[in-house]
Amino acid sequence: MFASPGMGHIIPVIELGKRLAGSHGFHVTIFVLETDAASAQSQFLNSPGCDAALVDVVGLPTPDITGLVDPSAFFGIKLLVMMRETIPTLRSKIAEMQHKPTALIVDLFGLDAIPLGAEFNMLTYIFIASNARFLAVALYFPTLDKDMEEEHVIKKQPMVMPGCEPVRFEDTLETFLDPNSQLYQEFVPFGSVFPTADGIIVNTWDDMEPKTLKSLQNPKLLGRIAGVPVYPIGPLSRPVDPSKTNHPVLDWLNKQPDESVLYISFGSGGSLSAKQLTELAWGLEMSQQRFVWVVRPPVDGSACSAYFSANSGEIRDGTPDYLPEGDEMRKKIKKLKDTAAESLSCDGGEAHESLSRIADESKHLLERVRCMARGA
Repeated sequence: MFASPGMGHIIPVIELGKRLAGSHGFHVTIFVLETDAASAQSQFLNSPGCDAALVDVVGLPTPDITGLVDPSAFFGIKLLVMMRETIPTLRSKIAEMQHKPTALIVDLFGLDAIPLGAEFNMLTYIFIASNARFLAVALYFPTLDKDMEEEHVIKKQPMVMPGCEPVRFEDTLETFLDPNSQLYQEFVPFGSVFPTADGIIVNTWDDMEPKTLKSLQNPKLLGRIAGVPVYPIGPLSRPVDPSKTNHPVLDWLNKQPDESVLYISFGSGGSLSAKQLTELAWGLEMSQQRFVWVVRPPVDGSACSAYFSANSGEIRDGTPDYLPEGDEMRKKIKKLKDTAAESLSCDGGEAHESLSRIADESKHLLERVRCMARGA
């Protein structure tokens, strides 16, 4: 497995690797880019809570991309170039492995590694750690003709995808909105890479996104564009530590009505300025909505300055001083709990069945390789 840096990428990959090893008998090696030792990623990988004993985690040196990317470039571009420049090192590491892998799983930022599958006779899978909705947009957007794209991007009309709910302009990622941007030119063509893999693994389950998944798996709808099987294997989440279940936030959350709490987080490295932090806090308070907010100390630098290093961007101390007086923390997390558990069940659960199919494909490939070796 080839994982991008950042907690939002590392945690799902680790959990997927643990599930493949623990429930399906695979020996799993996860290649990750080494980051600042003070970063949340490094702290997580070295913590007992990571529980990565079932998998081998191999660090790859982070390449120097200062001459390849403008310092002010969006962090997604930096991450993409960083992963691309790591491919030669990844190739060498795979070549050095005593037992050659039968399958390679890469995430969205590691698609440049897909050709290694043919090079080392491996099955290749693309892992989408977010959801089926994002996968649907990523697949469909490159197929839009100029008029259809103009309707959505310029006239701000909903984008209609086969078999899916329309995508409002307001919900479209910035990535897809400016054809002249480097972000657009790098990421939009990725949609054409998906059919070159042997399958797509998505961190979701049927009760979460039934309509989108049916379209992605239907050869007459988005399945025609995907061109390969789409496996829902979610939800991938870290096990609950029993010693931490008495946290005051959890105690408060358990007392709230179902579907009544909003969860707010800006991902692996997103940060706000002090002014933005205060504005958001007042907006939440005035909304009278119950919420739980994951707050980072405000920064003066880039909004993503906390992504690669926990100490970049002149992070200030004393976050509570930046919140308006009288602010009350509130939160969201419950609904699909029961269906998520059913999806993970070994007794016919959807996620378990999807991973079993992937395991069978890999075992069949390994058997073919062994037969070819005996024939030689």
